[in-house]
Parts: sequence; structure tokens; C-alpha cells
Amino acid sequence: MKASADDGSAKPASVVVTVGEFSERLKEVFRRVHAFEYIGISGEISEWTPRPNGVYFTLKDAQAVLQCFAHHSRAQAFPELPRGSAIVAYGKVRLAQWRSRYELVVDSIELTGIGILFKQYEELKARFRALGFFERSRKRRVPSFPNVVALVSASGKGAEDFLKTMEARAPRVRVHFIETRVQGLGADVEIAEALGRAAALNADVIVLARGGGSYEDLFAFNCEPVVRAIMRSKTPVVTGIGHTADHHLADEVADFECETPSNAAQFIAGLWQAGEERLARLRIHLVGEMREILTDSMQRADRADDALVGAWQRAVARRRDRFILLDRSLSAHNPVAKVARQAERFMEIKTRLIGLPAHQLAKLQRAVDAGLERLGSLSKSILSQRENQLALASGRLFSSDPEKPLERGYAIVTRAGRALRSATEVSPGEAIEARLFRGTLEARVEKVNANG
Repeated sequence: MKASADDGSAKPASVVVTVGEFSERLKEVFRRVHAFEYIGISGEISEWTPRPNGVYFTLKDAQAVLQCFAHHSRAQAFPELPRGSAIVAYGKVRLAQWRSRYELVVDSIELTGIGILFKQYEELKARFRALGFFERSRKRRVPSFPNVVALVSASGKGAEDFLKTMEARAPRVRVHFIETRVQGLGADVEIAEALGRAAALNADVIVLARGGGSYEDLFAFNCEPVVRAIMRSKTPVVTGIGHTADHHLADEVADFECETPSNAAQFIAGLWQAGEERLARLRIHLVGEMREILTDSMQRADRADDALVGAWQRAVARRRDRFILLDRSLSAHNPVAKVARQAERFMEIKTRLIGLPAHQLAKLQRAVDAGLERLGSLSKSILSQRENQLALASGRLFSSDPEKPLERGYAIVTRAGRALRSATEVSPGEAIEARLFRGTLEARVEKVNANG
């Protein structure tokens, strides 16, 4: 069937076919080209959708997108393929007539480029996990106040960001920069050697850092030499590799993981800040505890001082009362008083005897005189004995007088009106008062010798 133009314009001759006929003709074109029977197409996986009849996924590059399909029997033999894996998909091209598009029916897949690296990463990760490298129980604690940090990195923006942040936020921390290559062939061995040199510095913490980069550029931090060097280090290791989305085996095995070099510097500076805040809280708590202890000690000292003064006053009062009782007792047994009472009796008798006969009176007079003579001798003897007893009692009483030692050169030392019994009760610079036998002295403590 041919079409013609009535408007006078020339149009090429065309054949009109149905959609189904067009699909059959296109299918025949693919059948004639032998290259489409089995072809390998490289690209990156961007979608992966399992379905009941198989797996649908998309293969793309910078220029185009290709729809792919694999039956379950084929897909089960594929390697692990996360999104972004670079692969070569082998299969034949077919036309999906019901969708009017062509697609690759995949028989096998081969990892390439990043895909190979990712496979190595997964294998190493599984092996290291089985060895217990990622267990939190084996990781070392980062010191609360790191004074010395060993930075393992290459010269560049990552190291500069770390050093600038440390200088701004933790200038007291000393940083040793150990330069090493961080990408390229053999970089993993050089990084491991640099970590060994850092561990020999006796730093408080080692920081392994670099700026961002492609997956291939950062792959050295997934290699076994680097992982084992971190494991061997006796010094805690902090990582700051790449950017937020990057994650490496070095991060898994490190004692602490930061997202970037500047984040690692902020983490170390934050340790100092947190420590200083904790010290400030402890200082406030300690001052409060000391004040409570001092207040309690002063109250107990005041109570003890009051008790001491009270005991002293009671002891003096008891000795004074005893002295008064002794004085009264001595007065009651005073021989002079007894003689006076006897004399009064004799005078009474003499008065009564005046009226008696002379010879009786003379006899009685002689008896009275003899009695008076004996009484005089007895009174002198008793008086001498009582005087000796009084002297002994007075000596004992005076020796018990708390103020008596002052006459022999001793002094009573007080502070704020309270008697001191130990040198530890005062501190250098405090004012004290010494009470002497006559007068008092005011002084200030120059030195305290608790063992003297």
C-alpha cells in the first residue's frame, strides 16, 4: 500500500504496517545480527529487582541505559552485586514485544573495576570478623586527656584540616605528623609502616586520616597490612578517612571512628573539653565537701571545748568545796578552841568551888592546876599535830589547783578563748594567747611542730 500527497508536496513512499508486524520485523533484524546472539556488555548496576520469574536490573554508563533480565537458575550463580557494582554482563539481546523494547537476557556476570575491589573487601571483612578483629571488647579506650597525638596521613587538605582544627580547639596538644602515601600501588604497606613508627613514639593516641577520594583511591584502607598494623598497635587508633558516606575496614578495627580528619580533631579536642567540665564539677563538689567537713569539725571542736571548760570548772568547784569542808573540819577540831572550851568549864567549876572548905579548895586547886598544866601540854601537842595535818592537806589542795603550775613558769595557751592541748589545733599565722601566773601574752603562730 502506498500513500500519495494531494497538497503537491513530495513525500517519500512508505509502507504502513501494524504494531505487531513492526515488532516481528525488528525481531528479525536482531536475529540476523550474529553479534546479538551472545554479547558482553559492561556497565554499572543501578537497579536490582527480584521477581517471581527472575531478576530484573538496569545496566548503565554515562551515555545510555540497558534493561537486563536473568532467570533464577542463572542469577543464583551471580556474585554479590550491590548497587553501583561495575560488571560485564554476558547474554543475548531479545526484543520484548509486549513492551516494545529490547533487553539483555543475562547468562553470567563478571565483576570488573570497583566490583573486583568490592569483592575483595567483602572477603577480607568476613575473614577479619571471624578472627574477632571487630569485637568491641578488644578495642582500647582513648585517654580522656591526650597530650601527644601522632597523625598518620599524606600532605594535603585532610592533614591541614586536622592540624588547623587542633590548633584552634586544642592548642595544648602536641601533634607529631608522620607523612605517608595514602593511595596507589603499595600504599597499604607504607601506611602500615607509618602506623608502626607512630606506635613507637609513645603517643597517647594515633590518628589515621586522609581527605576524600574515589573508592579506588581509598581502597588502601581496606587492605590487610593496614588492618593488622592497627591491631598490633598498643596505642589507641582513631580513624578519620574520607567523607561521611565512606566506610573502610580500618574504621571497623579502629578503637574509634570519625567521619573526616576535622571530625577526628574535634573528637580529641572534645575529650579535653569534657574532662575540663568534669574537673570543674568535681572541684565544686570537693569545695562543698570540704566546707561541710570543716563546718562539722569546727562544731565538734566547739562542743569539745565547751565540754573541756565545763569539766575544768566542775573540777575546780569540787576542789573548792572540798577545801571548804576541810577548813570547817579543821576548825571544828582546832585544839585552841577545845582548850578554850575546857577553860570555860574549869572556870565554871572554880566558881562553884569557891564556897568549899579551904583544905578541899586547896586540893581541888592543885587538881585544877595539874589538869590545866596537862591540858596545856596536850593542847600544844594536838595543835602541833593538827598544824602538820593542815599543812599536808593545804599542800595537796594547792597542788591540785589548775592555776598553781603557773607559778612555776607554765602557761595556759588559748585560741579564741579555748584552751589548746595539741599543736595540730592551730595553723601558722593564727593568733593565740598565753596566760601566765601574772598577766597574759598575745602571739601569732610561726610554725607548727606536731611531733614535738
